[in-house]
Amino acid sequence: MRKLMFLIATIALSFSLSAQKSVVTSAWSYLKDGFLDDAKKSIDRAEQHQSTKDWYKTHYFKGMIYQDIGISENPRYKSLCTNCLDISYDAYIKAIQLNFVNPEYKNLDLTTEVGLMKFVGVLQKFDERDYESTESLMDMITNRLPALSNAFINEGVTKFQEADYENAYAKFEKATMIATLSFKVDTQLYYFASLAALKAGKFEEAIGYNEMLIQLGFGANDDEKVAIYQSQAVAYRETGDTAKMLKVLEKGIDAFPQANFPLVIETFNYYVNIGKSDKAFEYINLAIEKNPSDAQFYVIRGTLLEEMKRKDEAKLDYVKAVELQSDNFDANYSLGAFYYNSGVDTLDWADKNIPINKFSELGKYQEISNQLFEEALPYLEKAYAIQEKNVAVLSTLKTIYYRLGKQDKYTEVDEKLKSLVE
Repeated sequence: MRKLMFLIATIALSFSLSAQKSVVTSAWSYLKDGFLDDAKKSIDRAEQHQSTKDWYKTHYFKGMIYQDIGISENPRYKSLCTNCLDISYDAYIKAIQLNFVNPEYKNLDLTTEVGLMKFVGVLQKFDERDYESTESLMDMITNRLPALSNAFINEGVTKFQEADYENAYAKFEKATMIATLSFKVDTQLYYFASLAALKAGKFEEAIGYNEMLIQLGFGANDDEKVAIYQSQAVAYRETGDTAKMLKVLEKGIDAFPQANFPLVIETFNYYVNIGKSDKAFEYINLAIEKNPSDAQFYVIRGTLLEEMKRKDEAKLDYVKAVELQSDNFDANYSLGAFYYNSGVDTLDWADKNIPINKFSELGKYQEISNQLFEEALPYLEKAYAIQEKNVAVLSTLKTIYYRLGKQDKYTEVDEKLKSLVE
C-alpha cells in the first residue's frame, strides 16, 4: 500500500510540475501574440509556484515580458507596472544565474566586478554542459540585454531633458551595468552618464566615467576631447581635489595645443580665484597666444593688469579689444570705466593733496578729470547702445553727465534708471 501511495504521489507531483511549466509556456505564447497583460499574469503566477520559481526559463520569459511592457506605448499595458525595466533587468540576472548547472555559479553576483570576472571566466571556457540552455544565454547576452540597455538610455535622455539629473544618472548607470554584462563598451553611454553625474552633483561618479572616456580617447575631434578633460577638471574641483584638477588641466593643455583654450581659461580662473595673479597672467597670455584675435581675452587680461596695478598695460589691452571687436560690450564698458575711474582717481588725489584755497591748481586737476570723463563717454555710450538696461552703465553715465553739465543727457539717463528700478 505504501508503495502504491508513493507512486501516486510521484505521479501527482509530476502532473503538478508539468501543469506549472505549462503556465510558463502560456506566458510565452501570450507574449508572442502581444497579450502582455495575460503574459504578465501567467509569469507572475509561475514565479510564485514552488516548482517553477527557480526555473531559469521562468525568469527568462519574465525579463522579456516586463521589457516589452516597459517600452510599450499602449496605455493598457503602460499602467501594468511603474518600474518594468528594472524588474526586467533583475529577471534576466536571475535567469542567467539559474541557467548554470553548477550550483556554485547560481549565486554569482553579476552586479559586482568580482562576479562579472568569474562570469567572463566561465564563458571563456564555454562548455555547453555548464548551462541548462546555451541558446537562451546567448539570446539574453546578445539580444535582450543590449535592447534593454537602449531602453534605459532612452529613459535617461528623457529625464535629462526634463532636468531630472538624479534619475537620468540612475537610468544611465543601469544601462552601463547592462552593457558591461553583454560585453559592450559604449563610450557614448559613458559620456551621457558623466554629464548626468556632473549635473546631479555626483562628482566621484563623474570622475570614474570621465577617466574611462579619456583612456578610450572618446571624442570625434580635439574640441570634444578637450571638453572631457574640462569636465574631469570641474569634477575634481568640486570634490576639493585641486591638485588632481590642475594635473588634468595641464595634461589636456599639453595634449591638445590647438584646441586647449577652454582648459587654459579654466586654469586661469582657478588662479584668479585663489589670488595668484602671476600664474593667472601666465595662462591668459597663453590664451591670447592661441587666440590673438579674441577680444574677450584682452578684456580679461586688462582687468587682471588693473588688479596688478599695471594700468598703462591694461589700457592698451582694452583699446586692442575695442579695435578687434567694436561692438563688444565688455571691451567698450571696460575702456570707458577705465577712463572714468582714472578721472575719479584724479579728483580724489587732488582733494587729498591740494589745499582747498589753491583754486587754480584744483581747477587744473578738475579739468584733467573732466577730460578723462569726456574720453570715457563714447565707449560707455556704445556699451549703453549694446545693453540699454545695464544699470552699471547708466549709473556711470549719469555721474559723467552731471560732472560735465550735460543736463539733457543727465535727465534722460536718470529717467531711464528710475524706470528700471521701479
